[in-house]
Amino acid sequence: MGSGLSDSDRRAHVSRQYPWTVIHACELARDVLPLLEGQLAAGMRPSLLTPTGITAVNPFLEAPKRESIQPVSLLHTWNHVREWRSLMNESAAETSSEILHAHSFSAGMAAVRASSCVVYQLKQPVEKLAAAVGHCDENSWLARSFRVAEQFVLTRAAAVVVHDHTQRLACLERGVKAANAFLIPQPIEHSLLESAPERRWLIESAGAGPDTVFLLIPGLPTPDWESRDALLRWMRVLCNVRREHPDVRLVVLAETQARDTIWEMASACNLTPWISVLPTAMQDRALASADIVICDREHAASGIALKTLAHGRALLASDVEPHRDITPDGRGCLWFRSGEVHDIAQRASFLACNPQFRRALASAGREHCVATRSAEAVGAQYDAVYRSAFSKRKGRDANTPTPRFIPLQVGS
Repeated sequence: MGSGLSDSDRRAHVSRQYPWTVIHACELARDVLPLLEGQLAAGMRPSLLTPTGITAVNPFLEAPKRESIQPVSLLHTWNHVREWRSLMNESAAETSSEILHAHSFSAGMAAVRASSCVVYQLKQPVEKLAAAVGHCDENSWLARSFRVAEQFVLTRAAAVVVHDHTQRLACLERGVKAANAFLIPQPIEHSLLESAPERRWLIESAGAGPDTVFLLIPGLPTPDWESRDALLRWMRVLCNVRREHPDVRLVVLAETQARDTIWEMASACNLTPWISVLPTAMQDRALASADIVICDREHAASGIALKTLAHGRALLASDVEPHRDITPDGRGCLWFRSGEVHDIAQRASFLACNPQFRRALASAGREHCVATRSAEAVGAQYDAVYRSAFSKRKGRDANTPTPRFIPLQVGS
């Protein structure tokens, strides 16, 4: 599946983008390659600056290099900041680019001291990153001191980019001006947008028939009591849906240790013939093949709803903020009230009984992902970020640049 734009439309779109010369300062090149690929497609000219030096993007895209992951250690962070400062001076990052885009705390701290045109990418606060790998407690004096230090970076960067509303609100609470905070999603892997359903595999795995409608529950909470409560909810949903559409199968993704509990409860509810259990390792194939994927509140933080839309499957999702972040207008999904069995079952029954609407809903969801989360679409969104940051540049011409029209060679 393509981007939905004709070649002439795509060329016209790219020509409207300013071809920013931007250096991405990051710890690992592979973490930003999807973004760089999208920016190249949008007509920008990105380069990479990593601890090994500055590199053009194309060699990484053609043959990704092996990189070792450096653990986050707050005790060594200030040394790392000094190393980044030396790297930026040696590479003349301030004078050789229009934008310096930092993707880590150390690179960001060095960048705001070296340049007045810094874009800071915040994926997770530095104290949370350190706590996640066990280097310190999130509430320790060391973590709190680095929280203050990162606030210095956030408030001095010309623009801050986050990936969800929660992080944006956190930035505003820490002193970032609303006009300087930009919410841009992470690009979706191209393979998801190109995936195709494997219905025969799912039919054989579930022992079902060709006309069976598959309702997929992506996973269950880990504590046993929560799993039982959630299972009971889904079994009640299945009972209600079967009243309207008898040939329906509930597919549950679960770890091995949870399967005995599932079969015990299914047997107690006389639902064993209409329930299938697949290992969580099969999640991607199941998401790409199920007719309807149901995501309640407990699935909201996992990103499964977004993968469902990208795979082009019908999504039934609880109306909670993380799901609204993905599709604010509900394009590609039906909302339900979280945890309410009757509401979930009513909407699931409607989708099960209306295959044409189900397919239209799934198609709209994938189109929404292509338009807003493909690498090219996400790359193009950074034009507004860079224009805002460039307008704050000091010491050089800070006027927002006018678009340059790049001649394109078109094959006959």
